[in-house]
Amino acid sequence: MDIARLALAVLQVYTWVIVARVILSWVNPNPRNELLLWVIRLTEPVLGPLRRLVPFGGLDLSPLLAWLLIQLLMRLIAQAGA
Repeated sequence: MDIARLALAVLQVYTWVIVARVILSWVNPNPRNELLLWVIRLTEPVLGPLRRLVPFGGLDLSPLLAWLLIQLLMRLIAQAGA
């Protein structure tokens, strides 16, 4: 497995972790839930700075912005690896 394919796989998994965070925010689980804490620890290093960079008032669009940036990065990696 080459580096480009590995990077694409990691980014794809990270995208699903962001989706999991969005879904977990809708159901409002126990704040001490280990799965929730794990997902927050993985996503906050990306979502936190995006949230501060582009504030949207009460609406948090940082997961959407992160998803768009990851998709762009994945396209760039795929083109460079081709």
